[in-house]
Amino acid sequence: MARRLFLGRDAYRRRRLADATRVVPVLFALLAVLPPIWLPHHFSYARGAVWLAVSWALTIAVTAALHRALGRAGAEDEDDA
Repeated sequence: MARRLFLGRDAYRRRRLADATRVVPVLFALLAVLPPIWLPHHFSYARGAVWLAVSWALTIAVTAALHRALGRAGAEDEDDA
């Protein structure tokens, strides 16, 4: 029997989603920190606090959506087996 060289689409998608869930918090941490460092005059105390809260909430929302998609992909694979 010939050995498969490539992953199936579902397995590949699941691995990329898992990679994204690892990378997203780092990217959003940079999003939260770099603009106030580069442009401190645009981020006063209040504006900086709002920026931090919004970027933190966005990180949670995107990571939750990725985890939900990853859970669905895993459940679909279990149904196929």
